[in-house]
Amino acid sequence: MAKKNTIDQWSVLYAFLKVFIVRPAHNYYYRKIKIVNAGRIPKGEPVILAPNHQNALMDAMAFVAGIKYQTVFLARADIFKGGMINKILAFIKILPIYRIRDGISSLQKNDEIFDITVNVLHNRINPLLLFPEGNHGDKRRLRPLVKGIFRIAFKAQEEFKSKPGVKIIPIGLDYSHYWKFRQTQLVNFGEPIEVSEYWQAYEENPSTAMNLLREHLAGEMKKYMIHIETEKFYNLYMDLKMIYRNKICQKLGLKSGDLYNEFLADKKLIEIFDECLENDSDKIEKLNKVYIVYSKLRKKLNFRNWVPSRNRYCIFGNILAILLSVSLLPLVLLGLFNNWPHFFISMRFAKGIKDTQFFSTAKWGAGLALIIIYYLILFIAAIIFLPVWWIKILYLITLPSSGLFALDYRRFIIKSWARIRYSFSVRKRNSETASFKSAYDKLILLTDEIIDNKFV
Repeated sequence: MAKKNTIDQWSVLYAFLKVFIVRPAHNYYYRKIKIVNAGRIPKGEPVILAPNHQNALMDAMAFVAGIKYQTVFLARADIFKGGMINKILAFIKILPIYRIRDGISSLQKNDEIFDITVNVLHNRINPLLLFPEGNHGDKRRLRPLVKGIFRIAFKAQEEFKSKPGVKIIPIGLDYSHYWKFRQTQLVNFGEPIEVSEYWQAYEENPSTAMNLLREHLAGEMKKYMIHIETEKFYNLYMDLKMIYRNKICQKLGLKSGDLYNEFLADKKLIEIFDECLENDSDKIEKLNKVYIVYSKLRKKLNFRNWVPSRNRYCIFGNILAILLSVSLLPLVLLGLFNNWPHFFISMRFAKGIKDTQFFSTAKWGAGLALIIIYYLILFIAAIIFLPVWWIKILYLITLPSSGLFALDYRRFIIKSWARIRYSFSVRKRNSETASFKSAYDKLILLTDEIIDNKFV
C-alpha cells in the first residue's frame, strides 16, 4: 500500500520514459495532435481532469504524452491481474476502481482507493484523472456520468469547506478516426469548475449537490467535445460535418486545416442541424433521404467523401503523377523494410479484439514494442555492415521518417487511383457514378439552405 500512497510523487524514470519513448511514439502514431488551453490546469491546486471517454487507453495516453504532469488515473479493476501487472500499473500511476460486476464485496475496496485519491488531490503535485462516463463508447456523444468522480470531489473538498479548493476541468477528446494509424487527435481543455460552489448544497443534501454538479459538468463537457445527441441522424451528422467542413469554415472566417478551427466548424454545423431538427424537422428528414442514397452509392462504388467534390479530375495529370512517382519506389521499399513489423504485425494484435475501441490501444502498444526491438536490430546491423560513419548516422536518423514517407506514398497512389476511377466513370457516363455525384450535389444544396439561414 505504500506505493499507492506515494503514487502521485514525481518519478525520474517515469519522466525519462515519457520524454524519450512514450511521447515520440504517440506523436508518431498520430499524424497531427492539437492540445488547446492546457494552461487552464492550475499549478499547485487540487485538480480533477474529466475528459470524455471514447478510445480506450488512447484517451489516457493523450494526457501521459501531451501534458507536463505525471497524471494519476483511475481504471477499471479487472485489468489488475496481480503480480508484475499490478506493479507496472502502479508505476504508470493507475489505481483500480471497483464496479458491481467485480463483485458486491469488492465495492468496499473503493473506500480505500477514494482515500488515496483524496491524498493525491490534497498533495497538489499531480492532477487526478477520472473518466466521468465510467466506460468508453463508440459514438461521438457524451453518455450519462457516474457518481464516483463527484464522491471523490466532495470528499476532497471537506478540507476546504466553502472556500475555493478542488477544481474539476471538463475536457473534450476527439479523433478523426478511432483506430486507424496516422489520424488526428484533439485535446480541448475547458474552464475549471469550483466544487466549493456546491458545498452549501452538499451540506444540506449530498445527493442533490452531486446531481447539480453532475449536470454542470455534463453541460461543460459537451461544449468541448463533439456531441451528437440524435441517434436516427447520427451518420448523417458525421458525414456532413466532413463533407461541409471547408464551406462552414469559410462562413465562420476560420482557416481550415487547423484541428481546433475544424472542431469549431463541426460544433457550429451540429448546433444548426440540432436547431433545425427541433424547429423544422422536415428539412433534416429530406436531407437524410438524399444522404441514404448517397451513402449506399458511395459504399458500392468504394469512394471517399472528398471524391465527388469536383465534377472530374485530370486523368492525364494523375496518370503522369503516378508514373513519375515510380522513380521513388526504391525509397518507398526502403521505408517499408525499415518499418514493416510495427506497420503490419501490430495490426494482427488488433484483429482478435472484439471491442473495436481497443484497436488503437493494441496497435500502439504492440507497435511500440516492435519498433524498439526492430530498430535495435537495424542499429546493430548498420554499425556492422554500413561502410562509412556518416552513412550509418544518416540511415539511423531517417528510420522513422522513411516509414512515414512510404505511408504518404501509399496514400498518394490510392487517392490518385480514386481520382482516375471517378473521372473515367464520369467520362463513360456511368449511371451509378452520375447518381452518386447528383446525390452529393443535392446534399450540398440542401445543407446550404439550412446553413445560410443562420448567416443571413
